Amino acid sequence: MTTTPYTFRVCYSDTDTAGFVYHARYLEIFERSRAAWLHGLGIGPLRLVEEFGILFPVRELTMNFHRPGRLDDLLVIDQIIEHRGRTQIAIKQTAKKINEANPSEEPTLLASALIHLVAVDTKTLKPKGLPEWLFPLVDSVDSQKQKT
Repeated sequence: MTTTPYTFRVCYSDTDTAGFVYHARYLEIFERSRAAWLHGLGIGPLRLVEEFGILFPVRELTMNFHRPGRLDDLLVIDQIIEHRGRTQIAIKQTAKKINEANPSEEPTLLASALIHLVAVDTKTLKPKGLPEWLFPLVDSVDSQKQKT
């Protein structure tokens, strides 16, 4: 299952002294992409916390760096829900550089991550079942986008 791509422009604060995207920044960019995905579904992270008592901390992650990103690069962040269990979800995210001189060219893969999130209760911090209503909503939005 895929979700809407998120675009991100690399700024000075995203780079290290060599002018490359600092490796830890990709984690922040990926988190912003997941938050934008939730907002696109009309539920946002704050609503999940306040109305449904759910947090999604990272349980495990594997990251790979393929090529360096640089200042002023325009990145597209894709995410695919690879697995969902009763309390966990695994999302594969990629950061790719868009060739602005030739936007029809396939974007260049810079970084990828497989991020395992676990749903926990905001009060007890114990694992909590993923709400069933979340995935029909995701499936519905995803299938509508594939039709267009």
